[in-house]
Amino acid sequence: MRWNDLKQTVLSALERPYLDRELVIDACDRLSGQMLSGAYEEMVQKMEAIIPGLPSKLIQAARMLSREALEQKVRCELGALPNDKVVPLGVLLHIGASNLDGLAAYSVVEGLLAGNVNLLKLPGEDEGINTFLLGELVKIQPVLKNYIYVFRIPSSDTRRLKKLMDLADGICVWGGEEAVTGIRKLAGANVRLIEWGHKIGFSYVAADGYQDEALRGLAENIIGTKQLLCSSCQGIFLNTDNMEEAEAFCAVFLPILEAAFSKLRPGETGLRACHTLELYSRELEMDQNIHKIYKGKGVSVTLCTDDSLELSDVLGNCWVKLLPRGRIVEKLRNKKGFLQTASLVCRPEDREELTALLIRAGVVRIRPGEEPDAFYPGRSHDGEYPLMRYSRIIDM
Repeated sequence: MRWNDLKQTVLSALERPYLDRELVIDACDRLSGQMLSGAYEEMVQKMEAIIPGLPSKLIQAARMLSREALEQKVRCELGALPNDKVVPLGVLLHIGASNLDGLAAYSVVEGLLAGNVNLLKLPGEDEGINTFLLGELVKIQPVLKNYIYVFRIPSSDTRRLKKLMDLADGICVWGGEEAVTGIRKLAGANVRLIEWGHKIGFSYVAADGYQDEALRGLAENIIGTKQLLCSSCQGIFLNTDNMEEAEAFCAVFLPILEAAFSKLRPGETGLRACHTLELYSRELEMDQNIHKIYKGKGVSVTLCTDDSLELSDVLGNCWVKLLPRGRIVEKLRNKKGFLQTASLVCRPEDREELTALLIRAGVVRIRPGEEPDAFYPGRSHDGEYPLMRYSRIIDM
């Protein structure tokens, strides 16, 4: 679509009455039903080679798009406000992220729930799942084609990106610090910048309170997500200042991590080869902060002497560091603004105190180590509700 035509089409949409939220929920629920009934089985078979685990991902997407989930989401995020005071922000530009398949499409759905016209810049590594989901949504409810516009524009094409930004009232950025900084420089001062990610997740484990079940949950989070999500466990802080206790923990956790790898990533020889080379390089360099590297089949655990929160080497390679509870706030506050999920493994009688300390440090999501980081209606994005940020509150 030519620029002038796009601009006129968007303005025409803004002049119409606000998009009916019930229409959006009904379309999403019908799409959810079709996904769960196997209507797209042929497409799934074709795309599964490109997107590993696609069937389970579509099941999760279907649950997120169900009427029950979306109605609960609206009640939780906007339910306390009178309907006549909440109006759409206007036009939302979504800068899609590539670390989770279908996330860009769901971001657009959230924009629709708030009544906005949505412009989506597809992530660079998009494999087609976002355009498929949004295309099916428009087939089900053709009215939505006036509120969804998808663009495949490289991030380097700042001229075209700037044109989209000039149309927008808000820009939703799914990306890291570099991406956010780049968008800030391009966006005008009169556009609301809404930042999501990249955040960092970790685990906090009491050295005297861990159970195998909880450690299996942590290991499956590490392997299942490849440590590529904001909620992924990058590493483990131990509530101890005793290196011998930390060594004992690593010896226990390594075989559990190996078992998770064998269960969830069997036969990934490419991963194992890359992992072996990385470990060999690190051993040759042997950073002064590394106390010991525990090597397993396809995975590793690195026991460190420092206590800084950092990204891991991903793909099943986690760090372990000593952090007594008395230093939680002091150390984690250094990463304020980047903290997201903490998986907490401890005795029941310690949970309340440790949870409070993690919250005071800036963590916005805390879950038991043995539980998967599942989606649930009403869950915030990085400690904030998106529908509120995609809306305006009107005083009359």
